[in-house]
Amino acid sequence: MKSSILIVDDETLLLESLKKALSREGYVALTATTGREALRCFEEHAPDLVLLDVKLPDIDGIQVLQRLRKVDTQTPIIVMTAYSGIKGAVEAIKFGAYDYIAKPFDVDELKFVVARSLASRRVEAEVDQIRSTKKERYSFANILTVNERMRQIIKLGQRVANSSQSTVLISGESGTGKELFANAIHYNGPRADQPLVAINCAVLSEGVLESELFGHEKGAFTGAIKQKKGLFELADQGTLFLDEIGEISPATQLKLLRFLEEREFQRVGGTRSIEVDVRIITATNKNLRQNVEDGKFREDLYYRLNVISLPIPPLR
Repeated sequence: MKSSILIVDDETLLLESLKKALSREGYVALTATTGREALRCFEEHAPDLVLLDVKLPDIDGIQVLQRLRKVDTQTPIIVMTAYSGIKGAVEAIKFGAYDYIAKPFDVDELKFVVARSLASRRVEAEVDQIRSTKKERYSFANILTVNERMRQIIKLGQRVANSSQSTVLISGESGTGKELFANAIHYNGPRADQPLVAINCAVLSEGVLESELFGHEKGAFTGAIKQKKGLFELADQGTLFLDEIGEISPATQLKLLRFLEEREFQRVGGTRSIEVDVRIITATNKNLRQNVEDGKFREDLYYRLNVISLPIPPLR
């Protein structure tokens, strides 16, 4: 299906020139010479992209942009402005314009900006679709059970999901759905549109796990040929799910505790503190309380992780 582009400019010669150029590229070109006409056309045709001049005879282009953004926050809007109006173009970006192009411009430059904007929007739409699918897939309503204890845990999980910061410890036997609950908490909460990053702490050695979690600087150890971001950084604004948390070493326990206390960390081999906003969800098939009593798990870390406890009952 051809992409449609609404071109808004009161210079009729330029308007027709842009219409012909974009039509030759296979786009459906719509035109408007005033702000009011642009608003009507946008409402009637829902174009895939808008080329908007900032100087219009009736309504200022910035005002048109603001009105469009009130009804549609996704459609790319590219502002066209004279060189002397660059300040206004920068202002337009603040109000939601995707990009701007300065007049006079080369037609090939315009084609490139248009193609890039449409491609970016398609990627965003695909990501939105994936997120929507995951939200549906991991809905608490899809966790079916006749077990009354499990029903209570599901209700608690729904309440927990609405909190964006509290750490959660999910415990239960292998195969009881701990990872499913972690996904449901993330995708039904305020961080749903941000990344969910997961790692199984039991399958990696201490050194590798520390590097995976916190990242490392170039030259931090043999084989560290370049800087690498860790999962904490990749999960920024989202959720980090640490499965089999009971398997981490005392050294990693200490680094995790420091992060939970200070909300910052240092990469392996680094000296700069890095702040991230991450919700921590952990899971274990062990009795962590017993591990604390046996001296295998830090008591202070246990209480930091166990702010909200979700004990999943066995399936049998």
